[in-house]
Amino acid sequence: MTRGGHAFVLLDSEEAHTQVVGDFVIEGVRRGECVLLAGLGARERRLWSRLRRSGVVREGWQPSATTAVRLVPPDPDRLAEAVAGALAEGYAGVRFSGAITTPGVNAFEAAVAPLVAEHPVTVLCPYFRSQLEPGQHEALTALHDTEVDVAPVYDDGVFRLTRRGELLYLAGELDSGNADALRAVLQATLAAGGRPASWDVADLHFLDVGAADSLVAAAAGPPGLTLVGASRLTARLVRLLADRHPDRTVDLVDALADAPPDDAAEGAHR
Repeated sequence: MTRGGHAFVLLDSEEAHTQVVGDFVIEGVRRGECVLLAGLGARERRLWSRLRRSGVVREGWQPSATTAVRLVPPDPDRLAEAVAGALAEGYAGVRFSGAITTPGVNAFEAAVAPLVAEHPVTVLCPYFRSQLEPGQHEALTALHDTEVDVAPVYDDGVFRLTRRGELLYLAGELDSGNADALRAVLQATLAAGGRPASWDVADLHFLDVGAADSLVAAAAGPPGLTLVGASRLTARLVRLLADRHPDRTVDLVDALADAPPDDAAEGAHR
């Protein structure tokens, strides 16, 4: 997002929330901004796990008043103070997001509008599509600079598949009993038109043997398959299964090279 923007996004699942808000946080940390988050509740654990997988924080990291990623009270009247404090510390910009889980236009909307207008503040308001009230989409469009399009290729609430250019992003849990999800991955891969397939699996936190075998067998034929950011367990499983299919080519590479330093969000701004 452009610095200083005020956007909203409609989400279809919890996996979408983790992925979209996680991307927003990671982008802010990489830009040297302070990221403020409100109302996460039980979603904290999922989001911190994603930050660890991306290399933004280390194992055991927790947000505090001195880290670049901070929790703020779910009180719109206290947001301006938190923003002013972060800017006074020397951050070039501030980001604000969280989780909106109640119907209707959120109370923070009125609070963030003047902050975005007067300061280098970037806001992403994440609404769940299932909780939209009649006419609310139009109201949100009028309140914001833009709506962020995060439409997935597939999302059933457990497994989510998205595309960015030629790279497919697999997130959540994928098992052999989820035939629709497997079919969606293979169809999206075939849509590459014979070009080498690349899947980012950094956010794929469960993959069973049956699903892995089906995907390797079907998708790793010429011109081959590249898996980006696979966990140790996923990498080991795929290597073992690839040996069953000597005519299949699977390459495993680390996460994309633009990751920030491992402790980028841990210390106070210098």
